[in-house]
Amino acid sequence: MRAIGQYCGTMSFHLSAISHRFGTYQVLSDISLSLNDGEILCILGPSGSGKSTLLRIAAGLEELQSGEILLDDLKLARAGHSPPPEQRPVGLVFQDHALFPHLTVAQNVGFGLHNAEPAERERRVNELLDSVGLMDLAARYPDTLSGGQQQRIALIRALATNPRVMLLDEPFASVDTPLRRQLRQDARQGLIQAGTSTIMVTHDPEEAMAMADQILVLVDGVAVQLDTPEALWKNPAHRFIAETIAGLQTLEGQVRGDHIVTAFGNLPRANLSRAGSLKVGETIELGIRGSTITVTGLNDGGGDIEPTQQGRRYAVDDLRFDGTHWTALVRSAHQQLRIVVSPKSRLRNGDRVALSFTRAEATAYN
Repeated sequence: MRAIGQYCGTMSFHLSAISHRFGTYQVLSDISLSLNDGEILCILGPSGSGKSTLLRIAAGLEELQSGEILLDDLKLARAGHSPPPEQRPVGLVFQDHALFPHLTVAQNVGFGLHNAEPAERERRVNELLDSVGLMDLAARYPDTLSGGQQQRIALIRALATNPRVMLLDEPFASVDTPLRRQLRQDARQGLIQAGTSTIMVTHDPEEAMAMADQILVLVDGVAVQLDTPEALWKNPAHRFIAETIAGLQTLEGQVRGDHIVTAFGNLPRANLSRAGSLKVGETIELGIRGSTITVTGLNDGGGDIEPTQQGRRYAVDDLRFDGTHWTALVRSAHQQLRIVVSPKSRLRNGDRVALSFTRAEATAYN
């Protein structure tokens, strides 16, 4: 895993040791990140984690209280010197698009090009509209466009001035799901082709995984992990990441020798991707991947399971198809566990099953 704030090669945009307070409330605590040209970083976290505040500080919409912001070797902002957005080489796109209602689409796109010659401004506007397939809307006004069309216009307007850095705050949140996926793909390709370093705030883990080269996860204003989407999925460092990105389920377990004892069975300690310094007798929280737990026996109410599969059995509370897999919700006392089962299984609600953790993938939360 890349350490938070660690440089990897030549970085063009760098936020260093950003901390922020609203009164006595600490919103952000010592946040650092670095981006190459053309790289996209998503900031993900629960509500109130400080995502939008960090983006507003990067944009110059919120005064920088502590730390510094650099572009290449140029210090853009520091404590006591926080220039507004128009004095920074950044493009901004927000959830509400913020298009000028009294200007046509073409005039909106060309708004930041007022210093260009008319012919060059027209060429650039047409080029951008053509890149998103909206040339035929040039003379229309924003209120006649769909949400997806407005989002595309907002994005190319921000790209019109060739900003070194693009800052996006939930840009696709107001668009329906099928279109949102297409817009994400189009936006990612456009930003990469433009060579623009991009920071994007989102509350949607799927969106972060689809858009990002790096994901910074904030929880209560603290950076709990900065890594690639694949690394966060395989090796989450925090319960929020495990549950929202990696799809792990949280169980309590007690360390006993070479095993972690849970309410559903014994997990080999060697299976933990993050074991740390566990002490025998210690109670810990585990993240378990349900697709790696095996049903080893079934009692359907008509008799016992086979002798070679004897073991404690757990009640099946529900069976659901999630569009990819059949999952069974299994209960033991006050805890529940979702496991992936074969569509050919004979499982029914009310059955009792034996489970094996021999090949289970799991992590211990720090």
